[in-house]
Amino acid sequence: MHHRGARTIAWLGIVTLVAGLGARAAVSGSGVQGADWTIPADAADLKSPLTPSPAVLKKGASIFESRCRLCHGPEGRGNGPLSDPAHPAADLTAGVAADLAPDGVLFYRVWNGKRPMPAFKSELSQEDVWAVVEYVKTLKKD
Repeated sequence: MHHRGARTIAWLGIVTLVAGLGARAAVSGSGVQGADWTIPADAADLKSPLTPSPAVLKKGASIFESRCRLCHGPEGRGNGPLSDPAHPAADLTAGVAADLAPDGVLFYRVWNGKRPMPAFKSELSQEDVWAVVEYVKTLKKD
């Protein structure tokens, strides 16, 4: 329990630092997040391997709450307390983000990140990211 609390505090420190730095030092190139998302060309064809069951959505909501809410806000509107006003987090309820890019594109956005959003590939399993994708798809407002 103590280790988990320390990891959460360290994570919040990293998120705060990243949010403060914003995209000032955006660099293009292989493996480095710049102005564009790092997304494979065939990502649009990928479908979530998970069924949006209550258990999957609960898991996705829990991960969103702990990893995404601080920037994207509790309802996914991009208005979280750590969202950088100069480079705000995406509003996941409307517009391009909510018209929801295909599942695979959403997956790779979470997996690879883009400044100021961190990459979660070293923090979450692929199954965890797919659960977040399923949850995010429920945030769209018609």
